[in-house]
Amino acid sequence: MTLAGVLNRRRGPAPAGQPHAGAQLVGQRYRIDHLLGRGSEADVFHATDFRGPDAAGSGAAAIKVFRSTSSDDSSPFVRERELHAPLHHANVVRIHGSGRMPADGPDAGRDYIVAELAGTDLRRLLQDGPIPAAQTAVLLGGVAKALAHIHRRGIVHNDVKPANIMVAGTRAGGSGIAKLTDFGIATSAGHRPNAHASGTPHYLSPEAVHGRPTTGASDIYALGLVVFECLTGIKAFPGLALESMVARTLRSPRMPDTVRRRWSVLLQAMTDTEPAARPTAGETLRMLQRVGR
Repeated sequence: MTLAGVLNRRRGPAPAGQPHAGAQLVGQRYRIDHLLGRGSEADVFHATDFRGPDAAGSGAAAIKVFRSTSSDDSSPFVRERELHAPLHHANVVRIHGSGRMPADGPDAGRDYIVAELAGTDLRRLLQDGPIPAAQTAVLLGGVAKALAHIHRRGIVHNDVKPANIMVAGTRAGGSGIAKLTDFGIATSAGHRPNAHASGTPHYLSPEAVHGRPTTGASDIYALGLVVFECLTGIKAFPGLALESMVARTLRSPRMPDTVRRRWSVLLQAMTDTEPAARPTAGETLRMLQRVGR
């Protein structure tokens, strides 16, 4: 589907990057330019902010338009607005605002959030192969900082994976800055698990596979699988969704011999089958800092 189709009745899949034919103004300040990507719950668009550059010096933003028009407590939009938007941390994608799409447009009645445009996602970087160990330590150390921040606030992300880790500032040989995003299935004391969504199969913790309650330790397990993928370029538990989920209930992931042993020790700790035995996000950060030296 063309982008015009996305914003005009959605007749089929839309290729990312296609320009929008007939600009639509959102929130009286953002012009939707083109599609960046689409997930299970929403489409994400590149937008231009007509009020000028933000604090980071960018006049661009990302607008996430949710497909469901439901705004009950279990909806991804409400979780993004109530759990994600109040977070202010260098390693969490910043939410600038939210609202409802214009009544005279093709997406009338759909909720949206406006977020900072924070580089590209880690999944795309991994398409070029493994990431150097030192860079992995810096990037995922940033994610550990984000997790420590949200865990202190009683929030469990529940969907830590490469596609939900944005990476900015990788030019000139720098490691870049990692920012956690997509809190659509996050939980807290006031936001119970969504019965219709349980995370991405390839990154679920063993307790999540068994249908048990998730905690901050579940996020650490998922981050451990991301560590494995960054260093090796492959998923720790490949295969079909069911095959992948069953595999992690039977064994722990093992780093290949080509990866330094101290990374294997870190991975073993992060992916312990017992949640209570895993390090906290703060401990994970310190371990990543040590192995990255």
